[in-house]
Amino acid sequence: MPLLIAPVFNSTATKPFRIELPNSYYLVAGAEKPYELASKYLRNEMDENKRLFDKRVEPTSMFLVADYPDMRITEDQDWIEEIESKLNISVLNGICSIPYVITIEKNMYGITYLKRSLDGPKYIFDQDAETIFMSLLDQKLPSLAFRRYTLSLEKKSPEDQLLDLWIALESLFVPDGKKGEITYKLRLRMAYYFGATFEERQNIAEFIKKSYNHRSEIVHSGKVFGKKIVNEVNLLRMMARAAILNTAMEGITIQDLRNRLDELIMSGENYVQRYAPQRFERITLNV
Repeated sequence: MPLLIAPVFNSTATKPFRIELPNSYYLVAGAEKPYELASKYLRNEMDENKRLFDKRVEPTSMFLVADYPDMRITEDQDWIEEIESKLNISVLNGICSIPYVITIEKNMYGITYLKRSLDGPKYIFDQDAETIFMSLLDQKLPSLAFRRYTLSLEKKSPEDQLLDLWIALESLFVPDGKKGEITYKLRLRMAYYFGATFEERQNIAEFIKKSYNHRSEIVHSGKVFGKKIVNEVNLLRMMARAAILNTAMEGITIQDLRNRLDELIMSGENYVQRYAPQRFERITLNV
């Protein structure tokens, strides 16, 4: 029976595990065989020495593995990318990727290139990441927001990252927005969603106004901010990630979220106080 191994580049697990996944796959860490086979076959294909290869894949890395009767990489490619995206949104700091799939049957092997590997801080799969990842496996995430969040991880420039994250946030908080009122609705809804006190809401509203102006300058005049907006981009990523996770874990639609936020503005309460979600990802905004 053919064996499929897809190393999760730039990842490390804090303990050995095996997680059963849909489609006859499982995610594993701490097993010797997947690393040995990946090192044997993929390192040669990548034409890299052991030191460089081990920067991307190491014995403590995660591996997506499957034993199945027929090779179906093309059919499973979208699903493998979804697993990569759900792994990435399960942590705030760290980026992993699944760029290659190795298929092995007896003395024959094949390597399929899916995408370029992503660069970023080391991805650490700990207990908290596992809890979030497992809760997302069967969840349908807000499609546009989730896709743009994932795309932002692939972008090199802070300006491109900022634009992707703002598309994600707009799709979550102002799907009903019209030109001329988008910034106003974003400020109000996001302030009441993330802020628990008047002062927090004020700070968030000011941050949203400033950052959305940066978005407009990038789009309309091509302005380049460079490193000046790195912290801003990180805050936007925290907000987008929190909203995507919260919406998915509560099992509510974007329409539900919009209605809830408008109710909050009327009542003056904060989100956790009014709706008491079992899990709510919070952010800390230091202005």
